[in-house]
Amino acid sequence: MSGNITQPKRRGWIWLVVIGLAMSIIGIIVGSVKTGGMCGSVFSPKSRVAELYDTLQGSFGGAASDCKDSIAAAAVPTWILIVLGIIMILAGIIVRSIGNNRPAAVAPAPSVASQIEDLSRLKEQGLVSDEEYESKRAELLSRL
Repeated sequence: MSGNITQPKRRGWIWLVVIGLAMSIIGIIVGSVKTGGMCGSVFSPKSRVAELYDTLQGSFGGAASDCKDSIAAAAVPTWILIVLGIIMILAGIIVRSIGNNRPAAVAPAPSVASQIEDLSRLKEQGLVSDEEYESKRAELLSRL
């Protein structure tokens, strides 16, 4: 019995990379969006408009303080998404590299009966002498 033994291709690592990439991109988008009308974003935390508003109103810390709080609150999900995305990408790469280093499936050794049949054919074709045939046949039968 001869045949190719192949393992099904495992592509789960691709999903890890794709989902990780999507999470990181969503995190970057979330971090780029302004947290309020006068506030900046996680990646650009400028609140000069809010500070100017506070100065014009004569109150210090009101709108600017609210902006800093909303930016800080938006930073948590932003960085969680980005970090989890990077972790998933790295996990996918690790899974892929482990899969590449796994040895290929080895075909099972032929049975003793098929080896004796092959040996008989070789003897009939004159490729193996009677002595070689008997010696090898005895060796194979001892494995049973």
